[in-house]
Amino acid sequence: MNNTIKAALQDLHTRHAKIWKDEHNSLPQQVFDEEWISPCEVQRLQGELLTWSAVERDVEINLANIEEALEVTLHPSISALFCSFYADGIPCLFEGHPIDLIQVWNDEDFNLLQENMIAHFMMQKRLKKPASMFIASCSDEMQVISILNETGEVQLETLGKKQEAVLAPDLETFLAKLQPVLGHEQD
Repeated sequence: MNNTIKAALQDLHTRHAKIWKDEHNSLPQQVFDEEWISPCEVQRLQGELLTWSAVERDVEINLANIEEALEVTLHPSISALFCSFYADGIPCLFEGHPIDLIQVWNDEDFNLLQENMIAHFMMQKRLKKPASMFIASCSDEMQVISILNETGEVQLETLGKKQEAVLAPDLETFLAKLQPVLGHEQD
């Protein structure tokens, strides 16, 4: 596991939690769903809300099953991002543009993410595009932030089209540039 990426991700989670603490004197909040339980849940609040905090996985996992299924070696930063913590997605600004960094809430979410990763890679192969893996959604639903599998560069990608722009030379640099925000405030 790439420890520099893991540290940069932990720093982002810490900065996100600080915003919640400063603005709401609370950990980040999420709507409670009894069928969507996560190891990162901290406390159930009155009403439908709960607080959560990123939790480092205590069992090491990887994406070897995807590599085998697709006969590809994934860039190590992809595993570092999705296999390090349980957490909710993090709303952020990247150079003033709103994005939502994808994280894994629970093991079922991890399985769904892997299914989506396989579908994304297969679509790119059909379109004869360089392999990349989405890591964040954008306000324009046709765009995603992705990691270019061959180089590890973080790029803006329009689905079904060419790469728009390289945003960072690597995931660690990209994570450091993210400015976490509250996102959709809870009432």
